[in-house]
Formats: sequence, C-alpha cells, structure tokens
Amino acid sequence: MIVNKLELQDASAQLKAQIHALNRISAVRLIHDIAAMEEVAELIGKGSLGHHFARNANDLSPGQLMVIAAYNEDGAPVGMVAARRDSVPGWDLRTFLAAHWLRLYPGEKLGTFATFDENSSQYASGLKGAFAYIGDGWISKEYRGGNLLALIQRWLLLLVYDEWKPDLIYGWMRPDKVRSGYAARWGYSIVYPKGITWKIKPKQTDLHDLYFVAVDQHGIRQLILDETVECSG
Repeated sequence: MIVNKLELQDASAQLKAQIHALNRISAVRLIHDIAAMEEVAELIGKGSLGHHFARNANDLSPGQLMVIAAYNEDGAPVGMVAARRDSVPGWDLRTFLAAHWLRLYPGEKLGTFATFDENSSQYASGLKGAFAYIGDGWISKEYRGGNLLALIQRWLLLLVYDEWKPDLIYGWMRPDKVRSGYAARWGYSIVYPKGITWKIKPKQTDLHDLYFVAVDQHGIRQLILDETVECSG
C-alpha cells in the first residue's frame, strides 16, 4: 500500500488547523534541537526529559529528533511530543530494544539496570529497517482535557513518516491508558500487551507492565483517511 504524499500533506494540514482551533492555542512549532526541547519541557512543567530522550542516555543530532511544541496566545509553550529516529543496521527491533533499555532505568536490585528476559518482545524479532520512537508527550495542567496531546501526537506521526519514512513508528503505553482508548486516539493501530517481560524489573514500578504500541505504513494510510474523511464529512 502506497502512502500518497499529497493526501498525507492534506491530513497534516487538517490536523494543524484543528490544533489552531483549540481555545488559547496560537502556534505550533517543529523543533529539531535537543537543548530547545529541554527548554520547552521545563517551561510546560514537565521538568527533565524522559530517559528515552535525555542526553545521558542518547546522542540525538537534529536529524534524529523531531518535536512538536504548542504555544499559547502569550507565546509560551504549553505542550509537546517528540520523536527519535532509530537507525540500527544489522539489528532487528527486538535486539535494539533490549540493548537500549539496558542503559535507561535502574533495576530493582542495587547496581543493576532493567533487563529484558530472553523471550521478551518476540513480536519485534526479525523486524528490520528504519524505526522511530514517539514519547515525552506532556501538556501543561491548565491546558489538559482539550484533546491537544492527541492532535499533536497524530500530526507528529504523519510528519515523522513523511520526513523519515520509517518502517515502524512505536511507543510504550501503560495498560490503563490503552484500556481507556488512548492508543487509538493517538493514532496507533498495532497494540501488544505485555510489551516487555523482565529478567530484572525496573525500580520504577509503573514500568513493570507496558504495552507496545505502533503504526506501520498501513496504519499511516488509515490515519490519513480518518483525518481527511472526517474533516470533509
């Protein structure tokens, strides 16, 4: 299935218009600089970046980072979501995930890091190509409840696909969020429960049970259709 660039751009424009139509949102900007992302995170109340983007565990050039930030009428940032381009030639996705997580989160046992079980994440075995990770979504407290995060998340999926052409765009989500319908609202069409099984669990307990969520070319095509049909109907 081929994704039509003109249709993708039309869907992107529809999403951008929906974001601008939200109360008190005056601008959205695309950021490729990690220092600028850190500044936005501080200003919107998120604080430091999550482990999947933080500099102590990642070396992200401008070509590997894409952030959508939303701004209010005073020009202050009020929300963001980010993408990281994963180039891992010679590895399948499962091998990369296990290696990447190994340096992210301290394990339950002192002096260890969270470690995948050898049978973890079999859904990612044999998947090779280009990948992109989506995360660090955050909205300032006074701007929550207006669908802003869902809109900038869906728009970012389209921008990432258009610029990087990954074979798979993925993320992690807590079970309560999936059960509440957030995976679908945020544009994901592939969902695997128990996304990670642990040999050494992370000390951070809300990471013990995570869903793997993703979207491939077919899902991007469906997202484009959803946005264009909904807006024209």
